[in-house]
Order: sequence, then C-alpha cells, then structure tokens
Amino acid sequence: MDRISSHSVDPRRLLWPAGLVMPMVVPACLGALALGAPTWAVALTPLVLLFGVCTALDHLFGRDHRNVSLETAMDLEGDPYYRTLLFVVTGLFVLSLLLACRIVASGVFGPVQIILFGWGLGLIHAPLVLIGHELGHARSTRDRRLARVALGLIAYGHFSIEHNAGHHVHVATPRDPASARYGESIYRFARREIPGVFLGALRAGRARLVRKGAGVWHWRNTILQGWVVTALMAGTVTLAFGPVALGFYALLCASVWFTISMANYTAHYGIARRRIDGRREPCRPEHSWNSSFFFPNLLFFNLQRHSDHHTNAQKPFQTLNDVDGAPELPSGYPGVFALMLVPPLWYAVIHPILMQALDSDESRLNTGRQA
Repeated sequence: MDRISSHSVDPRRLLWPAGLVMPMVVPACLGALALGAPTWAVALTPLVLLFGVCTALDHLFGRDHRNVSLETAMDLEGDPYYRTLLFVVTGLFVLSLLLACRIVASGVFGPVQIILFGWGLGLIHAPLVLIGHELGHARSTRDRRLARVALGLIAYGHFSIEHNAGHHVHVATPRDPASARYGESIYRFARREIPGVFLGALRAGRARLVRKGAGVWHWRNTILQGWVVTALMAGTVTLAFGPVALGFYALLCASVWFTISMANYTAHYGIARRRIDGRREPCRPEHSWNSSFFFPNLLFFNLQRHSDHHTNAQKPFQTLNDVDGAPELPSGYPGVFALMLVPPLWYAVIHPILMQALDSDESRLNTGRQA
C-alpha cells in the first residue's frame, strides 16, 4: 500500500482543531443544565460521548493511512500553527477544569452522579497528558515549560521525566512499568504501572539533579515545578468553589491517571524486545500497537501512530507516519478502552491479533519473566 500522500501540505491541516472538542464538553454540559437537561443525562454525557459517540464515529470514518512526504514533514515541523493549537487547547482545558468544579460545587449532582461525571471527565481531560507528552519531547524551553504546566494541571507532573528517561529506554521489556505484560488485566497493570512510573520519575529526577550538582529540593527539580502547578490549581478550586470541588478535582485527576494507564496498556500490550547477543534489540515498529482510525487520531493528536513515535521520538505529532510492520488495533483508543474494561473480552479479541503479528513466536511475548 502506498502510504505517501500526494498533497503538498498536511491533508489534515484544517481538521486538527477537532482536538478543541474535548475541552468544550464541560461548557456544553453547563449549557445543557442551564436549559433544564436531566442531571443524570448530563452526568453521563462524557462517558457516552467517549465510549459511544466517539467509537461510532471511529468506525464511520474508518482508517486513514495517509502520510506526508519527507519534504512536507520538514516544512510542517517549523510551522507555528501546530504549537499554537496545543497552547490554545491547554488554555481551554484550564477553563474546562474550573467549570467542571463549579458544576459540582453547585450541588446539582448526587454522590453517584459526581463519581460518574468525574470518571468521564478524567477520560475527556486525559489529552492534557498528551499535550505534556508532545511538548515534553520538544527542544524548545518554552514548550517544555508548557508541558510541565499541562501535566501539573492534573497532578501528573512527574510524567515527562520518567517517560523520556525510563519508558523510551526500557519500552517493551519487563523493566518498563508502562509496558503491559501478556495476560495482565488493565486493573492489575494499573496497580503496577501507576506507582512504578511515579517511583521511576523520582529516581530519574534525583539522578538528573545529582549530575547538575543540585539537591532534590532545588528549584530546577521539574517534578517539584509540576507539584507547584497542581497546588496552585487545587488552591484556586478550593478558594473559588469550596472543599467539595477540591474532592471532585482529586477524583478527576485520579481518573486521568487511570486513563493514561489505559493508553499505556494499549500501546505495548504483550510485546517484548528480544535479547540478541545479551542485549535488547532496538525498538522497532513491531514493538508498539498502532491504530490508523481517522477520527481518534485527530482527537488525540496522532497518539495512535505510536510505532513511529518510538522510532522517532522527536517528531511532532503532525508528521508522525502510519508505518508497516506494527500490530494494528481493531478500533481507535475509545473502542479499545471500553474493550479492556472487560478483561476476558479483551483477551479474546487482542490475543489472536497479537499472536498473528508475532508469527506465533512466544519468545516475543512480554510475560514479565525475561531477564
């Protein structure tokens, strides 16, 4: 299949603002409440939109294998349009977080509705981590600062340092807490991955500061910088809307963390880089799951083109390629997120695809037992 686009510009250029849809969900919910919509319907709206509407649109629009040419990619890398879009989306997510806390503080929801609303909004606000992920790989100091702000907004300020120093080094090996093992459920994986990533970030951050001759509490500690952003956000929520809103903010952040665990679970499930002559083979496309479905790649800024990201970590999202040789997911991320919540269903669908991609070679499975 010819995956090179004949376009001289990005064929999705005018469509990337679809990413603005996610932070606009909360203003839409606020408007629906003002018009008298049932509270249960509003509380369930984020979950229905992601698992229902997005998954349906996923299959309605189908797959998109188009890539930009190398010459076009070089032009797109320097185009400020894409960075500006990420900056705008981050600002809208700040507004979304504050409006969500305002809704809950108004007392319109009961306890169960608050939990459902918070879980759904965790899924909706997870792109803040994607923005932090994207900008955290950038060479620009300004971009990396915005990455820390985006991550700090949802109490995930430790992500970038562990992702760069740990995950990209140990991906698809038992040493990586963010690489799911064969037969491991999402729930078991999250219990291992969430603390593993946090502790890995602390170790990597400490080692980085030691190399610079600084202590753990130095202002250059990027994890502490992220915590400052989190504390400012939590303080703002508490002062503006009260302790109930603070509890909701904590719930929303926890839901974002679990959502990122689902994304990590999806990205490398069951795949191992083999040992060759005592060393791990280089990371190649077959070590990451890809999804070429068009609509969620717009929503999630090409996160689903994960194989190319691990091969070329510095490439910005707009130039990532859909590559041959990677195992292909049967749906976009919204659909597979729903699938993994029922582990037997996940195994029944994914394991045959995985074994076919690995040519039934069990030595290429990440079982967690490899040395």
